[in-house]
Amino acid sequence: MKKVYLLAILLTGTFACTTIKDSDDYRKLATEKNNLEEQIRLRDKEIEEVTGSISKIDSNLMKISEHVEVMDGVKLRELIKKPGEIDLMISEIGDYVEQNNQMITNLEKKVQESTTINSNLKSLIAMKNQQVEEKEKQIQDLLASIERMQKDFDVELGKRDTLIAKVRNQITETETVLANTKEKVKEKEEELNTAFVTFGTKQELSQKGVLQSGSKVVLNNQLEENDFSPVNIQNTEEVNLGVTKRQKVVTSHPTDSYYFVKTDGRSYLKIVDRQKFWSVSKYLVVMIDN
Repeated sequence: MKKVYLLAILLTGTFACTTIKDSDDYRKLATEKNNLEEQIRLRDKEIEEVTGSISKIDSNLMKISEHVEVMDGVKLRELIKKPGEIDLMISEIGDYVEQNNQMITNLEKKVQESTTINSNLKSLIAMKNQQVEEKEKQIQDLLASIERMQKDFDVELGKRDTLIAKVRNQITETETVLANTKEKVKEKEEELNTAFVTFGTKQELSQKGVLQSGSKVVLNNQLEENDFSPVNIQNTEEVNLGVTKRQKVVTSHPTDSYYFVKTDGRSYLKIVDRQKFWSVSKYLVVMIDN
């Protein structure tokens, strides 16, 4: 009898549970529960996306502030030294600003379309939008300042280039003058170190116009360099007169500064003191007798 009673109870409970789950109220509550869970999931997802975007905006604003702080303290000379670095920072700031504007636009759109974002998040998004706008204004002011500095730099650079060109011209002129001076010094040295030598019989020297015509040996008052052979005083130690019987120096030279010598049948005038020998005359005339 007890077994029959227990079986009746179990059958009654099973029937009751089956009846509740199949009821319209149960199904309605289950649907509402699922919808609520989906709304919570979507809300959490939206909140996560919003907070992620806000964190990214904050990160970009911090990076922008770091670049602005560096560039805001840049002096003109530093701008001159690091134009590439400044350009890179400006480019990076532009990227951060573009990212922030895009994220703010997406957040504002999400706020308008969303039914789950609360007023606190909306206020936070609005505050971030204001911060982004203020940072953009600060960036525009900074870029304007850099542009002014760049113009000042261009002016200074122009002055520097003008000064450099002037100095270069002066250097060129100085080098030209120096080259001309060196050339003149060289010519003067050559002139001072050049002497003129000729020798021959009395008749030959007279025909050249070196000696005056007549029985006496007299130098012509006007000697022509074309009638002589030029020699360098510094490296001329002797004059080869060829085969001669007698020889005589016609021009004026200290007698102790030279002598004659014969070697292998040829006569030579040996100069023993170059400076002294050429001190009186830069012309040497030797009359020989073959």
